[in-house]
Amino acid sequence: MEEVIQGMTSQSSKSGMPPGTLIPVGEGIPSPTVVRVCRYNKTEFSDDVCAPDELSTILLSDETVTWIHLSGLATIEIIQTIGSLFQIHPLTLEDVLNTNQRPKIEDYDDYLYSVLRIVRSENDTIQSEQLSLILQKNCLISFQERENDTFDNVRKRIAEGKGKIRSLGPDYLLYALIDTVVDEYFPVFEKIGTDAEDLEEAVIEKPDPSNMEEIYTMKRDLIHLRKHIWPEREVLSSLLRGRSDLISEPTMRYFSDVADHLYQIADMLETYREMVTGLYEIYLSTLSNRMNEVMKVLTIIATIFIPLTFIAGLYGMNFAEMPELTWEYGYPAALLSMVAVAIVMILFFRKKGWV
Repeated sequence: MEEVIQGMTSQSSKSGMPPGTLIPVGEGIPSPTVVRVCRYNKTEFSDDVCAPDELSTILLSDETVTWIHLSGLATIEIIQTIGSLFQIHPLTLEDVLNTNQRPKIEDYDDYLYSVLRIVRSENDTIQSEQLSLILQKNCLISFQERENDTFDNVRKRIAEGKGKIRSLGPDYLLYALIDTVVDEYFPVFEKIGTDAEDLEEAVIEKPDPSNMEEIYTMKRDLIHLRKHIWPEREVLSSLLRGRSDLISEPTMRYFSDVADHLYQIADMLETYREMVTGLYEIYLSTLSNRMNEVMKVLTIIATIFIPLTFIAGLYGMNFAEMPELTWEYGYPAALLSMVAVAIVMILFFRKKGWV
């Protein structure tokens, strides 16, 4: 009977449990576990879904590369079976099920374990999921948090025999998967760049309170991305420095290229962080300028009405001995004097450049 986990737990709920306890830790409900086994060499290729009762039939061969991909972490029994078949340390399996892991790489002598984050832009939101990779001599095992089409292009390249992937070992397949993960960042940052430019234009032309919410959302997304990108730089740096026996020297050059891409992404990240910070300052500056313009107009209007109010107040006192009260043209003269004063003041303000 397969043990299926219905929901994730928090890290604190594992307090007091022995090391290696297999309990999914993270957010949301884990997806059903599906196992796909891909075998290939220069002349052969197969890619099939493996039923739970067929896991024990998975055998490794020196003549083929075996890629075992598990999507979904709901079925603990399948993950335990894979761990037993390929002698994976319980602490590694525990990390696989903890989807809050920081990107890292660990060398267990007989296998290399690494954790990465897959980041994608879906429905105007940034989604991320954990990817765990275990590299062995003739095998690569990958654990993906959810099933999607992230690695369909890699499967297509293997099936069609494009490039060098069919002629090289599982270390090159590891490179291909990491390269795909890193490449997924570029569309995300392209969208962030486009959104930042549109938002900058909107903030300059007509700042709106909703702009501030967009700025905070973008800033939060960039902080989230930075938490993944910087540790992944450390992962690739450690990989390049470590020189594991499981990775050949020719393949190591490809990892160096992926590291260059990740450094480029890190530069983009810092550029957009500065841009978002600048957007916040532009928003406040534009809002302040608009407020100053409004206050200037109101001040000018109030200043014009000060002498007009004086004239109206002077002739509104109704003293009996005021000669203008009985003058036939007193009322139109008062109005004309008010208009004249207003016109003179407006011309004066215009000459000073205040209006």
